[in-house]
Amino acid sequence: MSSLINSAFNQAVYAICLTDLDGKLLHVNHAYLKLYKIESVEELIGKTQRFISSPKTPKVVYQQMWQMIESNRNWNGEITNLDSEGREVFIHLNINPIFKNGEKIGYMGFSLDRSQQVMMEKQLLHANKLVVLGTLGAGLAHELNNPLTSISLEAEYIQEAIHSFQEMEHLDQLKAASNSILMSVERMNRVIEHLLVYSRKDDGEDMEIVSMNAVISDSFLFLDKQLKNRDIQVKIEKEEELKVYGHRMDMESVIHNLLTNARDAFHKSRTEEKLIKLKLSRTDDDWMMIEYWDNAGGIPPEIIEKIYDPFFTTKVEGEGTGLGLAITKKIVVASGGMISCESENGETRFIIRLPLIKENVQ
Repeated sequence: MSSLINSAFNQAVYAICLTDLDGKLLHVNHAYLKLYKIESVEELIGKTQRFISSPKTPKVVYQQMWQMIESNRNWNGEITNLDSEGREVFIHLNINPIFKNGEKIGYMGFSLDRSQQVMMEKQLLHANKLVVLGTLGAGLAHELNNPLTSISLEAEYIQEAIHSFQEMEHLDQLKAASNSILMSVERMNRVIEHLLVYSRKDDGEDMEIVSMNAVISDSFLFLDKQLKNRDIQVKIEKEEELKVYGHRMDMESVIHNLLTNARDAFHKSRTEEKLIKLKLSRTDDDWMMIEYWDNAGGIPPEIIEKIYDPFFTTKVEGEGTGLGLAITKKIVVASGGMISCESENGETRFIIRLPLIKENVQ
């Protein structure tokens, strides 16, 4: 029987590792060696898996992992590691406590290589960004047209007033015109900067500490005028400055996707008072919670389980790709968080939970 078990262990598709209670490796199978390009089991015995850890996996993920397995619960999630040559290895990991005679004696980890899936997800994410850029064309033109008009008018005034610069009555107007130009230029630069970052292809840049308060504000940069033009009210409630690990533009995409879905749903809704609510808060267990609510008509119960499926959409052809919520969930999960949705009586509510960055994290 031991020979059969050993053969099954080494022929498994999953990369399997066994560790003691301190996380030190006791044994790994052939799939594990192949995944991380390691020659033999002997060179791993007694080591912890820090030797394959990547700085791209936030520390908070490992903290949550140990909290769960030390409390005798299974942990599963997606993390990034490094092979022996320093190349990134994307895996889905499941860790189970091992018991003998009722006493916990170690842990078993099952890893599945996600490299191909990650590549496809990056392509889908970039495709979604390009789709979003297409929908922002009218808003972008409006955002740039007003500042340009202001710049032109104020510049003409300065040209006319410069000849009488020494006359005190003109100085205040000249300063005001200059300030108006600077503000307009700053606005244009902000719009263009967001456009360039949003359209840039993801090259796997490191996660960073992101201010979600700023993300909420910047998410309305392109959409604010569109929502107001459709008589859609937005109420935002934010507490203290809350920060998480993630990619800033990805986090902005999460909020943007929820807002654009509501914007499009309101177009078909007969609701008189169109309203979107966003609340950002800290939970008692030190997570950040984003509560999103709208009354744009709701989601039918028969399809609510499908809303995160790639390419699933209720919009007519040409109006949507069905990628928005699929990518939203992917971003949230990749940042160590979770997302849920409930809908009834024409109202929809999304709850997003993300691990907060503690103050002492640099």
